[in-house]
Amino acid sequence: MRRSPGYAARAVLASVVLSPAACGGGGGPAARGLDSPDVTISPATDTLYTVGVLDGAEWEMFGRVADVGFDADGTLFILDGDAGHVVVIDPAGEFVRTISNEGEGPGELQRPSSLIVLRDGRIGVRDFGNRGIALFNREGEFIEDVRIDPEGAMPSGRLRAMPDHSLIAPVRRVSFSPEGGIDREEGRPIHRFRLDGSTDPFHEAWAPPRRETRTDEAAAGNIRIQMESGEAFPLPLALGVLRDGRVALADSIGYRVKLLDAAGAIGSTLERPVPPVAVTPAIEAAERERRLESLESGGGGGGGGVMMLSITAASGAAGRGNPMDSEAMRDAMRRMQEDQIEDLMFPEEMPVIRNLAVDWSDRIWVQRTAVPGETGPIDILSADGRYFGSLAPGGLRIPRAFGPDGLLAYVERDELDIQRVVVVRLAGDQALETVDTP
Repeated sequence: MRRSPGYAARAVLASVVLSPAACGGGGGPAARGLDSPDVTISPATDTLYTVGVLDGAEWEMFGRVADVGFDADGTLFILDGDAGHVVVIDPAGEFVRTISNEGEGPGELQRPSSLIVLRDGRIGVRDFGNRGIALFNREGEFIEDVRIDPEGAMPSGRLRAMPDHSLIAPVRRVSFSPEGGIDREEGRPIHRFRLDGSTDPFHEAWAPPRRETRTDEAAAGNIRIQMESGEAFPLPLALGVLRDGRVALADSIGYRVKLLDAAGAIGSTLERPVPPVAVTPAIEAAERERRLESLESGGGGGGGGVMMLSITAASGAAGRGNPMDSEAMRDAMRRMQEDQIEDLMFPEEMPVIRNLAVDWSDRIWVQRTAVPGETGPIDILSADGRYFGSLAPGGLRIPRAFGPDGLLAYVERDELDIQRVVVVRLAGDQALETVDTP
């Protein structure tokens, strides 16, 4: 059921508290630099509305919420990847329209994966079907298709909009040798993609020396799959864009957030004295167990270490239906995934930072890595080096999308496993920056 603003409910206590243990007895409001001990904050939120139902109008029965985003007015855009359209919800929580539909014609979507809301009001939908971005105006009218996937350099993860309407994203360069092996280019490049179809390097993220990896294969019928083994606790490559065009980047083992200028050069670095955690045999066993449990429950093994890179049809083979859905292929895939989890590579230390995001007030949300089965705290920083405090595990999380005036959108599933989007507002957008003395 979709809730109106009149149904707003306080989701968290409205106090912001200090954690005496974390402060070690000597912390407090005066120790608010990046070297401050952890200070726990619990900001309040108001639930504004929820979109997504089991039985209702066609637009609100989501097949798969692929992405969400806000514009500057607080209008919410929800990309339903299965329906091939974008649902538009106004700031009051009311349905406005849908944008596009599934199909192969101009302005139609085939395999939409993510959403970009540009600062001039245009809406972009990355569509694997047309290997680019479908652009629409605020009223939902189709403008043009922009080819955004250049030969050999595929954006990896979400594209993020810059103030000049260009887009940045890490890229993955993958090729296949004549012998059928997998070749990956060294390094971790980030590229800028422009809406005229051009692209250029933006920044080269830090990368350690590449380790030897193993490639497994599975075959059933006319399909052969190659999967490259991965590493547990991979280095982060997390980006967030500030209003002035600077980019916050986490890409290393330690607690370091680089601030890049609009040209991709490093301007400054934010660091906190939080050391990496050594990976012990007990942590390795717990991570393998977590991934196997994820595989049992229908997941992909926990992500990060199992990556499908190619699906190749054997020459001269023919058949009906999707061979990937065959029982033989499912069994082969399952055995491969189990083997890769067993042979998972582990670093000596877990990176301190797992994820990073920037909200509309230019606060940097830094999620720290935790041991398997636990959730790390989220630090709230400013680009000028202030530390506002840490959101405790089990409290407020990094949302799928930030909006203006403290809006946060989360994609969740209810007790009936129905996908829905929950929109909340920080109760006073400055709450994250306020710490009361005990």
